[in-house]
Amino acid sequence: MKHNKFLVLLLGAAISFSSCKKVLELSPTDTFNESNAFQTIEDLQSGVNGAYARYSAYANNMYTSALTSDEAKLGSGNSGQGGLTYRYQYASDPTSGGDVTGAYYAYYGLIDQVNRVLPKVPTVSATAAQEPLRGSLKGQLLALRAIAYYELLNNYSNVYNPSDLGVALVLVSDINAQPPRNTMGEVMAQIDADLAEAKTLVAADAFSDVTINKVNIAAFQARIALYKKDYDAAITFATEVINSGVKPLVSGSAFSGIWIDLNTNETLFRIVYTGAGIGSLWTTTGGNIYIAPSDKLVASYGTGDIRKAAYIGGTPGDYYVNKFYTSARGGRIVDLKAARISEMYLIRAEAYAKKSSPDLTAGAADLNALRAARITGYVNETFTTAAALVTAVLEERFKELAFEGFRFYDLKRNGLPVQRLASDANIAWQTLAAGDYRFVYPIPSTELTANRSMVQNPGY
Repeated sequence: MKHNKFLVLLLGAAISFSSCKKVLELSPTDTFNESNAFQTIEDLQSGVNGAYARYSAYANNMYTSALTSDEAKLGSGNSGQGGLTYRYQYASDPTSGGDVTGAYYAYYGLIDQVNRVLPKVPTVSATAAQEPLRGSLKGQLLALRAIAYYELLNNYSNVYNPSDLGVALVLVSDINAQPPRNTMGEVMAQIDADLAEAKTLVAADAFSDVTINKVNIAAFQARIALYKKDYDAAITFATEVINSGVKPLVSGSAFSGIWIDLNTNETLFRIVYTGAGIGSLWTTTGGNIYIAPSDKLVASYGTGDIRKAAYIGGTPGDYYVNKFYTSARGGRIVDLKAARISEMYLIRAEAYAKKSSPDLTAGAADLNALRAARITGYVNETFTTAAALVTAVLEERFKELAFEGFRFYDLKRNGLPVQRLASDANIAWQTLAAGDYRFVYPIPSTELTANRSMVQNPGY
C-alpha cells in the first residue's frame, strides 16, 4: 500500500494558514467572497501567507528525488510506502503515480493562489506607513510563482531546451481554462521576468530566511541559471548571494545545529513547521524507518566528514535519515530548508567548470572552501581538467545536499544514469539508464481528462 504522505504535509501547511469557520446565517450583503476578501493590506498579507504555505510542495521534491535516485533505499520498517516509485513503476494514474504527480497539483495550486491575489495588490487600502509593503508583497508573489514554474519544468519536462515541450503557462485564475503546454523557453521567459521584477520590488527589504527578499531571489536565480546552462549568469547570481555575507559557511556544532533547528546558519530560505514535517516521510515518530539512506550514500562520507553524523543516524543495517529528524519542538518537527549557502558554492564551482572558458582555479577554490568547512583536516585538491572538476562537484552535491531535493534532477540535467548498489536495490531496479523516459515524471491522468489541450509526456 502506498502512502502519499507529502500530500498530508501540504494539507497540514495549508490548514495552519487558514481560519476555522463557523456556520452562520448571513444576509446576502454579508456574503464573504473573493471580491470583498481583500480590503486591507493585512488581507493581502494573509493571501501571500497562503502562497507561502503552498510552497510546502517542495517536500514532494525531497521525497521523490530520494526515491527515484541513489541516495535512498526502502527502510526496515517499510510497508509499501514509496515502493512503486522506488522501483520505477510509476505511471500517470493516482494509484501508481501519486508520489510523482502530487507536485503537479501542488505547484499549480500555488500558482493559482498567486494569480488570485496579484490583482488585489493595487486595490487594497493601506496607511502611509504600510504603503511600502504593497510592492514588497507583489514581489514575493511573483517570485513564488516563478519558483513554482521552475519546479514544474524540473519535474515534468526534459533536460532544458527552449524549443522542447514545457508546461502550461497560466497567469490568471480561471477554473474553466484548458491551456496547452508552452515551450520550455516560453515558460523560462516568464520565470526570468517574474524574478527580475520581484527583485526590484523587494530590493529594499532586509534579509529574512522565511520570506522572499533580494538575496534569496538571487539564490533561486543562480539555481535556475545552472539548470538552463547559463553558466555566466549562474556565477553572477551565486556570487551575489555569497558576497552578501548574510549566511556564511559554518562548521562543527554550528553546522550540525542547523538540522535540529538550534540555529538557522547557512539557511537562505526555509518553511517553518509547527507539526510533523518532511522528517516524517522517512521515519515515524515511533521509530519505524520507511525510507533509509542508501548504503552508497553512507559509504560516500570519509573520515572526518561531519555531515555523516548530521545527516545519518543509526547503525549498520539499520540507518535512518537524521536530517529533519528532531528538534526541541518534537520528533520530525524540523523546518524545511529549501535553499542554503553551500548550494551557491557548488553552483558556482560547477558553472566555472562548464563555462565556455573554464576557470578551474576558481571552481576548485569554491569546492575546497565547502569541503574545508565539512571535513576535519581537509587538504585542498587541484584539478587539471574541467571534466574532473564537474565529477567532483556532482559527488559533493550528492553528499552535501542529500535529501534536500536535488540528486535525481542533478543526474537528469547532466545526462547521467541512476546507479544503485546491489545492497540498496534488487537488480531489476538498480539502474535507470541515462535519458530514460522516467527521468521526466508523468502528467497526471486526471489533468489529461479535464484539460483537452494537455498532452502526456512520452512513455506513459
